[in-house]
Amino acid sequence: MNKDFLAGIFAGAILFSILAFLFLPAYSVSVVHSPGAEEEIISFIDSAQESLYVEVYIITSADVVDALISAQKRGADVKVILEGRVSGGTNALAYARLSGAGVDVCWASEAYKLTHSKLIIVDGRKAFVGSHNLSNSALNLNREISLIVEGNVVSELLELFDYDWNACTLFAL
Repeated sequence: MNKDFLAGIFAGAILFSILAFLFLPAYSVSVVHSPGAEEEIISFIDSAQESLYVEVYIITSADVVDALISAQKRGADVKVILEGRVSGGTNALAYARLSGAGVDVCWASEAYKLTHSKLIIVDGRKAFVGSHNLSNSALNLNREISLIVEGNVVSELLELFDYDWNACTLFAL
């Protein structure tokens, strides 16, 4: 092979690498599973510096509620959407504690039969999504599987959260 041919291949490889870096979406995905995920999920919540958006079917873990309040106290914009139609008013205590601490919290829209989402978005850059409710059972006892994702997909999740936030209600159900 001649020298010019090899130089052309090398230059093409470099150009391809640069274009791929600039235009291909970058993703990072890691698996979170229970039992035993509470510490990892609270650490994820604790990583929020600018914003923390949560949409979840059930929050009964006092430690998770404490972590959400702590994020708000350190200056993060914290918004929480809870499902108000869970039997027995399961989310009422979390709603009261969060709103009492100054966290923006609302009840999910009645446009859906239920809001069964499990979503946490940190700083608009990474998201936790999967089967975990934020309850002691889901975090420590049940088999649950969720993902922490980073990359372009987070912007789509943020759009969904914003849509649901704008549709939620602030009064008790």
